[in-house]
Amino acid sequence: MPKVISFHRTGGPEVLSYAETAFGEPGPGELRIRVAAIGLNRAELLYRAGRMGQPAGFPATLGSEGAGTVEAVGQDVEGFTPGDRIATIPGFSTLPGFSTEPTAHACAVYGEKAFVPAAMAVKIPDGMSFVEASSIWMQYATAYSGLVDAASLRAGQFALITAASASTGIAAIQIAKLLGATPIAATRSRAKAEVLGQQGAAHVIVTGESDLAGQVRRITGDAGANAIFDPVAGAGVAQLVEAAAHGGHIILYGIMDDRPTTIDVAQAMAKALHLHFPSQFTVSLDPEKRERMKRLVLGGLATGVLKPVIDRVFPFDQMIEAHRYLEGQAHVGKVVVAVE
Repeated sequence: MPKVISFHRTGGPEVLSYAETAFGEPGPGELRIRVAAIGLNRAELLYRAGRMGQPAGFPATLGSEGAGTVEAVGQDVEGFTPGDRIATIPGFSTLPGFSTEPTAHACAVYGEKAFVPAAMAVKIPDGMSFVEASSIWMQYATAYSGLVDAASLRAGQFALITAASASTGIAAIQIAKLLGATPIAATRSRAKAEVLGQQGAAHVIVTGESDLAGQVRRITGDAGANAIFDPVAGAGVAQLVEAAAHGGHIILYGIMDDRPTTIDVAQAMAKALHLHFPSQFTVSLDPEKRERMKRLVLGGLATGVLKPVIDRVFPFDQMIEAHRYLEGQAHVGKVVVAVE
């Protein structure tokens, strides 16, 4: 029987375990797939550690971003047949509190097989590997939800992307470039600065060596950034307010800094700033928005302006090591687990 990865208690990577699991036929609106590759995401680390609420029950499953081959098609599914190579848009989740596509089975891709909602499946472009395909939709959907859906970023504007060496940060750089905006990347590591320039950042700020807001003002001719895409939050948001342009958008899509966020509200009001807390679910669960996002991403992939960056690929039997590596935050781009 195929193996599935789950956890029976919250904690560190060592709580992950493998178990053989039987898979029957897919339910209405579902696909059963043979998983070939799994894209890892930070939310999965937080959920496993108990920092995103407690699972409804144990064992708890993980994973909504993967790629593989369709084995069986459920009732009322159109457009897919067995043998199709597909990747998943993470419009489903085992995390508590997330509104996701309803399914008959628990949908989670940490395994050799999985059930997934057909609405969240996208055929893989010709010539693309499963590893690459498992690295597309979380990062580009998240960047799209912030920069396009929330901030309406357009040509000629400036986008500041913090913690830019993570996969979603690189995706945001590429999407800003695709839209004709000027991407400004911020990172704590000088070693990562050159890589970010190679990925399309017009300017790179090493935050430990210079004043972030001051550098943004210098780059933008004192205008500030029109969109600021940030997964850190915490105490640094005050600097983002300083770095923002009048009428600018600050998009907080993560909580890497657990410290309280304090801002000068009068300054934010004087600048007429917009503060967003987007989720890629905002786009992936709305059929019209999802289709617009898919067209932009697939078009960008076809032209090469969008290209997922793979930092490291782990074998399936090293998921614990893969979680430890992702937690170390030394990666540039996506961490993937290859199942076959």
